[in-house]
Amino acid sequence: MIDREELLERSVQSCLESVGVGLLCEWDVLVFVYRHGASLASTGQIARLIGYENTVVGDALERLEREKLIERSRPSRGAHLCRIPVWTDAERWRSLQQLLSLSETRAGRLLLARLLRPVRTRLGQQEQSTESRK
Repeated sequence: MIDREELLERSVQSCLESVGVGLLCEWDVLVFVYRHGASLASTGQIARLIGYENTVVGDALERLEREKLIERSRPSRGAHLCRIPVWTDAERWRSLQQLLSLSETRAGRLLLARLLRPVRTRLGQQEQSTESRK
């Protein structure tokens, strides 16, 4: 018999797959763009606000744009206008709404953090290689 926690985990995993997000940094960037509406910001500004390296945020923005989860204007003085486009896929939109609702609670954020793959930053890779040499 499947317990409630396992059922919730499967449901959340299904929503993540429907939306097309697999990395924690992608989720964080998507939520940032969603919650701020249309915003004019550089990759560096977004990175500082959500706590990732510029390259990690840049890669996430490119992937989210490629997957049509966000839209970005052409850069103007290093900044893009980022926004969530109108999604025509109702199931994908419902999944996003469920995930956003879940992320409003601490337990939900912890579950998302557990299910999404982390990104190794350059600093983290350097720390790991230093520790492995000890």
